[in-house]
Amino acid sequence: MMTLMTLPTDWEGMPAAFIEGALLAANANPKPLEPEVWLPVLLEGDTADLGVAMSDEHKVAVLNHFELQYRHIKAGEYDLPAEVCWSEAEGVSESLAHFAEGFLSVWPHIEPAWSEQTLAGGTMNMLSALITTLMLAMNEEETLAQMEAAGINNMPAPSALYPQLEIMLTEVVMAADELQIGTGAVAVNPYKNIGRNDPCLCGSGKKFKQCCGK
Repeated sequence: MMTLMTLPTDWEGMPAAFIEGALLAANANPKPLEPEVWLPVLLEGDTADLGVAMSDEHKVAVLNHFELQYRHIKAGEYDLPAEVCWSEAEGVSESLAHFAEGFLSVWPHIEPAWSEQTLAGGTMNMLSALITTLMLAMNEEETLAQMEAAGINNMPAPSALYPQLEIMLTEVVMAADELQIGTGAVAVNPYKNIGRNDPCLCGSGKKFKQCCGK
């Protein structure tokens, strides 16, 4: 099981559970994004001044945990830290609410990249379920009221969604990773969709296999 990040003794930013959620949102990006875009959120939450800079020491600590998250997810070994796990007895803990707030605070920087993707129905449904579950965890009463006002009344009960949060997160991060790998493949191999007998893209007039495809 993953553990929450151990914060530096002089840390004055958001709590560890918030950071866990925020880093998972950053790991769920289908396109590369410079950390400087979302790092200020870890200091000041969703009202962050994007001009605020994190110290180099703190940045290294945060990005090490960011990478650790990613490696665990890729290896199929990511488990939510115990502090942010939902339980029927305890309900939504303060740490789980902080976790959801962290994810949703970084999400506005990530969502535009998802909106550019053509997604399979399963991925779209999983992403929608994840965001809804996190909104419920952050403020269940307000989210349910918003859903009712919007005429959404066929969703599972929150108590049925919270136990699935770990699966949702893993699936969305893995889907984002596959999209990034696909984007990288196009960038590395610009001839990916060119047939060997097609005219070469360089304009030589030769077949691809007799020119740049040699």
